[in-house]
Amino acid sequence: MMRETNQVQAAQDTGAAGTAAADGSFGIVQISDLHFQDSPGTRGFISHEPDEGLAAVLADAGQAIAGASLVVATGDLADTGEPGAYERMGAVLDTLPVPVYCLAGNHDRQDELQACLPRPNVHLESAVRVGNWLMLFLDSNAHGREADGDGTYRDRDDRVHAAAQPGLTPAEEARARGVLAATGAEHVFVWLHQPPLLRTAPDVDSYRGLAALVRDFPAIRAIGAGHLHGDLSGEFEGRPVYVCPSTYYSIDHTNGSLDGPGYRTYTLHPDGRVDTEVRTVPGGITEGMRRARLPRHLAELLAGRITGDEIEALSDAEFEERFGEPRAIRRS
Repeated sequence: MMRETNQVQAAQDTGAAGTAAADGSFGIVQISDLHFQDSPGTRGFISHEPDEGLAAVLADAGQAIAGASLVVATGDLADTGEPGAYERMGAVLDTLPVPVYCLAGNHDRQDELQACLPRPNVHLESAVRVGNWLMLFLDSNAHGREADGDGTYRDRDDRVHAAAQPGLTPAEEARARGVLAATGAEHVFVWLHQPPLLRTAPDVDSYRGLAALVRDFPAIRAIGAGHLHGDLSGEFEGRPVYVCPSTYYSIDHTNGSLDGPGYRTYTLHPDGRVDTEVRTVPGGITEGMRRARLPRHLAELLAGRITGDEIEALSDAEFEERFGEPRAIRRS
């Protein structure tokens, strides 16, 4: 169960995730949608392990990570939230040469994440200051939570599909406002899991609180997210939104095809500018994914012919009849 209170905690301006360069700029490497499992085992149409995808990303991004101030992992860290998945992932991320800051996605379970993931170099923080920038980490999974009635929230069993769009609980919005009001940073970068893009999150009522937060704090310069397993970008309340590919498998949203593991790099400048690039890891995993057929349910989802909620509502038999293929299952 996720325990979240209405207590507002201001970020400490003395907290640092590394140092900026002499000109005040610094680098960030973003990874997302790792989908680790409690033990090795492939899932559905993906032929490689999540572990292999992450290893390929970390090897390809090694130089960028070594020169960065921090790594940010934007959710769906575990595929179904098993404790063993966080234990195994934490052991990998703890070896990186810079601090790693993680947040939850709709596939994650808060209690297990909080109990099993943190390490000396792997953190679950509300915010951290680097140079004249504040990194604000938000839990955007409100639609996958339910209130306990005592100021706390628990994960819903249907959180994976219920939290397909971004949303903030009242407690999370209050916490974020407290952090933003207290910081002395000139610029703020907001990190969350589900990107607030009309193309993929058309129900604007579901994230009104997030929109109000961004409007009320002009120091927010940009938003980084995951969830969509691909290289996408857009705008939200006049701020750029950058989406990171998955370390497991990605989707080429332009061509509607599968792609290999990827990551995103950033340079944040002291004047508030953001430079960013996406890289897909070359090699056998990516070549194999590009040869693979995009499952019909994903193709129809990307084309807008069916929604995630409609897919979830199908029984296994209805799924197979509709798409001509069985629902993806885990196999060892």
